[in-house]
Amino acid sequence: MTAKKTDPQRLLNNKTVHLEVPGEVHRKLRALLFLRESTIQGFFRLMAEHFVNGDQYINKLLEERVQEIKSKQRSVVKEINEKDLYNAIEENSPLSNK
Repeated sequence: MTAKKTDPQRLLNNKTVHLEVPGEVHRKLRALLFLRESTIQGFFRLMAEHFVNGDQYINKLLEERVQEIKSKQRSVVKEINEKDLYNAIEENSPLSNK
């Protein structure tokens, strides 16, 4: 078991990724994967492999999420009061005479 962790080839080829997942999602994901005799690491490795190999379903899912995020960002910008925006720009301008 220790030889596997110190294998130089493994260290050169494998990369680690750290990510944040909401606690509730993490708990449910871990439990569901456990029931299927899998792991979170195995799950994300599988998703990454399918994505880089051009899996259409994964690509579509990602594109939908990207569009959802962009749409939410546009909604936030649209909700900004125009006068408040100009006032904020004016107050924080390096060109203003304060």
